[in-house]
Amino acid sequence: MNKGMTGFQLKVLGVVTMVLDHLGEFFLFLGVPMWFHWIGRIAAPIFLFESSEGFIHTSNRKRYLFRLLAGYWLMGIINMILNHYFTIDGAIVINNVFGTLFLGTVYMQACEFFKQKKFGKGMIWFLVPTLLSVFVMILLSSGSLLASKFGLLFFQIFTLLVPTLMMTEGGILFVLLAVLFYLFHGRKALQIAALVIAAMITLILGGGIQYAFTFNFQWMMFLAAIPIILYNGEKGRSMRNFFYIFYPVHIAIFAVISFLLQR
Repeated sequence: MNKGMTGFQLKVLGVVTMVLDHLGEFFLFLGVPMWFHWIGRIAAPIFLFESSEGFIHTSNRKRYLFRLLAGYWLMGIINMILNHYFTIDGAIVINNVFGTLFLGTVYMQACEFFKQKKFGKGMIWFLVPTLLSVFVMILLSSGSLLASKFGLLFFQIFTLLVPTLMMTEGGILFVLLAVLFYLFHGRKALQIAALVIAAMITLILGGGIQYAFTFNFQWMMFLAAIPIILYNGEKGRSMRNFFYIFYPVHIAIFAVISFLLQR
């Protein structure tokens, strides 16, 4: 075995830091320290990086994409239940990283077709999610449509079924970062540069350095560069199904416990 971290070890680190972040999200009222969120910034880039590795090495990309889409649907349903029955003071649960990972892999597939000079397929895979995202933007800008029961119901069902750039965790920046990890596969310096630039963009656009350690701490995701640099290219033990199960289950448990403690 080569020195460094395997893909399995990267995922374990991602899961641990993600749990710390979500403890801060759901139990801040208990005095969970802010640095839980700081450490939690490591998680998303790791999962985006691992999604690019998974896309490159999977033996069945269609099945890989469908698992992510199914995870998005399941998490969307869980979020609806939590938001209807287990929230207090207007708080909402919007955690659904599956949408980000799915869109990232869709655009990776578009890039793959372009590399193979299959420009027609590449344009379809690029334009469909892009146009669907534009459609959601149009819906959001139409206040009269969302004000009606039918319009609001249509919007909720549409966004439940279709991941879009405007309504997914991390938005365009995270999806782009996943694609850049894929495009720069095997070139660690460029992958790290993409991560650092994305982190600096969040620092600048998120309110500036004066809020860097309060609510604008997403820039700390650059710390994920350390485990990514240490990644040795080996898969290690498989934990594919674990993440698909653990992610929605732990969010649901945290949300319900948080609700019961605050009643």
